[in-house]
Amino acid sequence: MLGLIVDALRARPVQACVMALLAGVTVSAAVTADRAGGAVERTATEARIKAATPQQRTLSVRGSVVLGDNPAAAMDRFRNLAGATDTGRAERSITGARLAGVLHNGDRRQSAELRTLDDVCANVIMTAGRCATADGEVMIGADMAKALEVEPGGTLRHEATLTSKPVQLTVVGFYQPMDPVGWYWAGQAGTAVFTTLATIGRAGSSVVASSDTLLRPAAFDDAEALDTAIRRLGSQSVQVSSGAPTLAAEVATDRRATLRGVRIIELQVLLFGALAVAVAAAYAAQERRADAARMAIRGLPRRRMLAATAGQSLLPLVVGGLVPFAVAWALTGGAALRQWPLLAGCLGVGAAVVLAADWLATQHSVAALLRAVQPRRPLAAATVEVCVLALAAAAVFQIVAEPAANVRRDTGFGLSQVAPLLLAVGLGVLATRVLLAAAGLAGRTALAAGRVTGALAGLTIGRRRTAYRIVPVLAAATCVAALALQDWTGGAAARRERAAVELGADRVLRVAPVARERLLAAVRSADPGGTEAMAVVVTGAAGAPVVAVDSARLKAVAGVDGAGVLDGAAAPAPLVFEGADLALRAAGSGTQVRFMLSVTATGEQLVAEFGPVGAEGTVTAVVPACARGCRVDALEAGRDTVELIELRAGGRTVIDQAAFADPTRWRTTLGRVPSGIQVDQGDGRLRLIDVPRPGVRVVDSRLYAVNTPVPLPALVAGGAVADTAGHDTPTATVFGTPVPLAIHPVTAVPRGGTSGVVVDLGAASRIAAGAGQADPAIDRPEVWLGPAASERTIDRLRAAGLTVVATDDLDAATARAGRLAPGQTLLAGLAGGAAALLLAAVAAAVVAAVDRRQRDAELVALRRQGVDRTTVRKVDRWSAVAPVLVAVPIGLLAAVVLRLLAPPPVRPFTDRWPVTEPAVQPLALLAAGVAALAVFGTVALLRRRVASAAEVGGGR
Repeated sequence: MLGLIVDALRARPVQACVMALLAGVTVSAAVTADRAGGAVERTATEARIKAATPQQRTLSVRGSVVLGDNPAAAMDRFRNLAGATDTGRAERSITGARLAGVLHNGDRRQSAELRTLDDVCANVIMTAGRCATADGEVMIGADMAKALEVEPGGTLRHEATLTSKPVQLTVVGFYQPMDPVGWYWAGQAGTAVFTTLATIGRAGSSVVASSDTLLRPAAFDDAEALDTAIRRLGSQSVQVSSGAPTLAAEVATDRRATLRGVRIIELQVLLFGALAVAVAAAYAAQERRADAARMAIRGLPRRRMLAATAGQSLLPLVVGGLVPFAVAWALTGGAALRQWPLLAGCLGVGAAVVLAADWLATQHSVAALLRAVQPRRPLAAATVEVCVLALAAAAVFQIVAEPAANVRRDTGFGLSQVAPLLLAVGLGVLATRVLLAAAGLAGRTALAAGRVTGALAGLTIGRRRTAYRIVPVLAAATCVAALALQDWTGGAAARRERAAVELGADRVLRVAPVARERLLAAVRSADPGGTEAMAVVVTGAAGAPVVAVDSARLKAVAGVDGAGVLDGAAAPAPLVFEGADLALRAAGSGTQVRFMLSVTATGEQLVAEFGPVGAEGTVTAVVPACARGCRVDALEAGRDTVELIELRAGGRTVIDQAAFADPTRWRTTLGRVPSGIQVDQGDGRLRLIDVPRPGVRVVDSRLYAVNTPVPLPALVAGGAVADTAGHDTPTATVFGTPVPLAIHPVTAVPRGGTSGVVVDLGAASRIAAGAGQADPAIDRPEVWLGPAASERTIDRLRAAGLTVVATDDLDAATARAGRLAPGQTLLAGLAGGAAALLLAAVAAAVVAAVDRRQRDAELVALRRQGVDRTTVRKVDRWSAVAPVLVAVPIGLLAAVVLRLLAPPPVRPFTDRWPVTEPAVQPLALLAAGVAALAVFGTVALLRRRVASAAEVGGGR
């Protein structure tokens, strides 16, 4: 029997090779999808963890520790308790100790924590002096040094509690964080000065020990185990905080969603492979009816006839299925063993389909088997078609009745998962019926009109009913490919659109900490035209960000037209002057008056002290830094009444009596902290008195110069500003100061996306000038580059004094988003669509191989009857490509219908970010249609042997 099968395969090598190829493609797609599922899941998981914030990956432990006589041993015990030494879980760990208290320098004092931290010297930039490494040494921030009026080499005293010992410190340097927004500084909020552990131990007081551990990606593999470990750690008298359990849960959800999406694609490919094998096996079985008739004449039993005929498809099927598995075995070794069930399932289904096809084709009498034309079975065909249409209708109903599946949902498998196949096959069945009827009618009409070519083509198509059952297969493949391509295209466009909003501009430069005014000046000097670069400061420790931009450049750089909104409100001009010698004409009873100033070029904040102010007269102050220009931000006075009449600088009037008395020029605090100053601007003069507030611990006793619109105009998206229900003016914290906002609602804002606030950087800096210098852990200076920027722009920014510490661009941000779960799932769907096209092309090749012999005989007969060669060629061409020309539009139509009924089952994002891209992508549909026409049309036309047939017909 085996020899008989081999001889038959030698007689029909094309059919055998194509059947083997069909089996190989199906098994290869299934094996690849099964193995790719793990790779896709790992890629999506790694991308999710990399995209997480430092707080989500960090396990922070805080606990009270008594250092005693051996501080190092006490900290080692805390490290072991916190798990900082667990290298299997920790990618990086830093531990430290902190002691709250007050720093004293004579009469000046500032609240600050005395801290020590692992590797602090490697993570700071020393702006003056050196890092503190010896006992008794301390390094402080430049702002605190200015407030305490201390220089390197000076001494300070730190006092914690009443029972602790004062610690004498020597200032050895001024520092600033090297990467304020990096992971190292994420848990170091608050005002701190850094010293050694032994120095903190001198206080003889318990300290707060801290441990921050950056968890390895592998730590998020088991969300439940991680949550249990954190709860166990929290039961040991320490405070534990971490966003890791939430991130682990999100990773687990993404992992399930990604694997589920890949499994759905794998299921579709397998079902499509089964459909293609079924169609190919049915056509191949019809070719072997004559073989079955000859075996029946010789008296072979039915089972041996079935074995002999079906074996001609089974043997290539098994060989073709084993080849890709053998390749996988050679490449992966034992890892391929777990795919044995998948291989067995594929071959089992294929064998069942082949046996069924050959059984149906050979269960006839010898006379019926010898007929050239297969006997028609209209009832059986109609039954199959009705079942297909019923399944397609059920799938469409399930899609319409149920909400679209989300990538974050773990829904089950149902008809909706294979709806593209069912709907396209159903439409293909209907289209085949219409094609055959229409072709026959057109052929008869053309024959009556004397159009030979049209008549022969129409009648040829209309009478060969079984030859066009490939239409549903081609339509289904086109539908699957079109859906995959347009879903991927829409997802890619949505990711790029979101990346552009969240990034803010085409390219973003993160720069080292710099004063806001200095950042503005540097960018404006590097780009005087205002079309290439824009100064930006992103502020906000948590929640919706507040993005301060140079609004005049917002349109040119970021493409957002907000300049007229952000800087359109009228406000008094800033009180600026040049001159180091200041003179204040005032009257009082011995009180001090202090003016808060900012250097216009650098933003450095200064204090000019006048007084004591006695009877009306002039008091002076010298501020050398104001020789190049300063701005008056605020003023404050002592508890005695004082009248301010005039301020002069360098002999020129800065603030005259009318300006002091103008109520629109001055304001008290904007925040919720109550004002501690009483203002009287009657009689053309400004009278101030610092008024104590009984029972109120914190007051703001400053009077601020109004040099910006109040409330501050802002573009606000989503719920970035809390709804006050009309009871209060909406506020946002800008550079540490609660600022009332004049809200202009928009859909999205740069960097903030659907929840953020955008204000003018210059106005925000002036309105928050009294809050001090920016906190480098919260305020992040950046430079946004527009489409017109080049590398020369960056060089000019560096020449202007800015230090670029990191860069990001739109392409990189889009690529990062594409590596997340939705992008990977959509990419796998694209591969599934390509596999469907290939499977359909192979099935079409089987049909072409089976149909070739009879088609050549018909064409030879036409030539013998006198039909010219050109007409024969046209008839053959149109009859070959007619199924393709019908199937491809049907598949595209099914793809459009499915997307109009329901959005893509995989959203481009796992959160609630709105997707504005239409579900139907015309360009993607066009590309899918062209690809399907190219693939299927090539297969259809390659089977033509019209030339040889015509030559044979012409020679006889």
